[in-house]
Amino acid sequence: MRKILLVLTIALSVFYANAQVNKVAVVAISANDGLRTEGFEDIAINTMSDLYMGQDFNITEELEAFKNYLNTDLAKEFPFELMDEATIINNENFISFKDEYAESAGAKLSKRLSYEGYSQYLGLYKKLTSKLSEIFPEADAFMVIELNYTLAPKAMVAGNGAAGGKAKAKISLYHKTGKRIMALSASGISESSIKVVAGQIVSDRSEIPGTLKEGSEKLYVDMKENLPKKIEKMKKKLSKIK
Repeated sequence: MRKILLVLTIALSVFYANAQVNKVAVVAISANDGLRTEGFEDIAINTMSDLYMGQDFNITEELEAFKNYLNTDLAKEFPFELMDEATIINNENFISFKDEYAESAGAKLSKRLSYEGYSQYLGLYKKLTSKLSEIFPEADAFMVIELNYTLAPKAMVAGNGAAGGKAKAKISLYHKTGKRIMALSASGISESSIKVVAGQIVSDRSEIPGTLKEGSEKLYVDMKENLPKKIEKMKKKLSKIK
């Protein structure tokens, strides 16, 4: 832990010297809208909306938990300030902008759920960044957050074995010039397992929400551990932006 803090302190001091990113607007927070499988095929899993969206594992609550983690934990480590949420989501021009995107073909094909007030961008292109810069001229960069929850193999051969609940997250940071300056990815998989035979889940499906929760908890740890080296890479990318 001391080593991580030392690396982070050095990275922050160099970054502030560049001072190219002071304020960041979080514009997109989204998650996949259905439970997926990795490495095996259980077609019935995609019909489990009652479990995935229900009381035991509510994706809206998971999005909110990650947003709170971002604002209360990760924000302390970032070498920049996150703009006030209300200033972003209550901006009338941003509301129109994100609603227009939600109606686009790309957004509809993405099959993603956005957290209330935010968008579901899978990426920002220069023209979108330019529009956002007009809406938020005080922002030096824009943040996009993507969460995904799956059931992934832990020990499996030919569709037989054990799978676990896996949580994945990616924080992308786009400079106002349109260039991506950070891609912070992390994942976590549950210690507990569910049994899979011939590509089909044979464990009681009521066990699945607990594994997804376990994956989320490990995700948070992995993300914070990966942050210092990503900040260092961001500093190098910023130095090349004219």
